[in-house]
Amino acid sequence: MAVNNNQIRDKIYNDLRSQIFNNELQYGDRLVESQIAEFYHVNKAHVREVLLLLQADDLVEHIPMKGFVVLGISREDLLEIAKIREMLESAIFEDFLANASDEDLEEGKRLTKRKIAFLEAGLKEDAFKETCAFFTKVYECTSYHHMVTMLRRYRDYIDFMITQAFDLPDDVTKTIKNSNFLYEVLDKRDYQMAQEWIHIRYVNIVYKISQSPARYPSNCERQIYRSGKKGK
Repeated sequence: MAVNNNQIRDKIYNDLRSQIFNNELQYGDRLVESQIAEFYHVNKAHVREVLLLLQADDLVEHIPMKGFVVLGISREDLLEIAKIREMLESAIFEDFLANASDEDLEEGKRLTKRKIAFLEAGLKEDAFKETCAFFTKVYECTSYHHMVTMLRRYRDYIDFMITQAFDLPDDVTKTIKNSNFLYEVLDKRDYQMAQEWIHIRYVNIVYKISQSPARYPSNCERQIYRSGKKGK
């Protein structure tokens, strides 16, 4: 099956974007067009289009005499995104608890129980898959269609926040406790409890971002790169 130019560009764009979010490509890394073109067996013009798209996303920047470099995501932006996500998720969850069918609610409970069972068995990756499936179910059932469309458009941010809220291996006990709390939220359809559960998750996200050894540049550092002063 032939792959058209748009599909090629989409693949390169999604790959590079994902690598930036996962810190495989870090702040200050150069993105050499010829190397990327050779890796994907494409024309440099395709790569340039992708890099310009990433620049529009504020993830890379073209520096005179240097080429494209990774700006990454600033720690300030991540913390702000976390706060926005908390507010959006609060509204979505209220809608879900109020309007979801009994069948959908039972599915949410089933996914949560499976997550707990996987955690207790030490199967962290399987537990994480159940977490993602749970949020997909919630998003499918909400009446905030436009909001959910926006969230899906920025899927990398959603995945990043879900990953950050998912506790590290040595925190599995806390994850199980929070998951049991979620099950109780679903069982009682209690929105006040849901708000508390959401807040617990985002306190955890903010803590992880703040303490992460990953290189999240400051907005000031990113601005320096934009001005072309870095590395001269």
